[in-house]
Amino acid sequence: MTMVVTRRSARSSSLSMAEARTGLFRATLLFGSAAAALSLIVVPMADRQAKLIVAERASDLDAMTTGSIGSDANVQRYTIRRSVLDRPDRAPCIMFPDGRQTGAC
Repeated sequence: MTMVVTRRSARSSSLSMAEARTGLFRATLLFGSAAAALSLIVVPMADRQAKLIVAERASDLDAMTTGSIGSDANVQRYTIRRSVLDRPDRAPCIMFPDGRQTGAC
């Protein structure tokens, strides 16, 4: 009976380590790019769904709107204050820069 003994050289061992590193790097790139692609799809869908849920549940929420008009020498500035707890038939409070107030202040 003859026995054949094979030995791996140090060179073939280093090649297999390099191959293992390359394989690990490729797997990392594959899963990383898959995660990035998935996040590009899932995040906008989740955002859209969250907005729909908030819109459905916030039917009693009073939407507040702000705005401004361009500056002009003849423009009269004022602030309107109105509480969401006020009755709808109650007039808002209008406040002028000089301290005057009109309405239900």
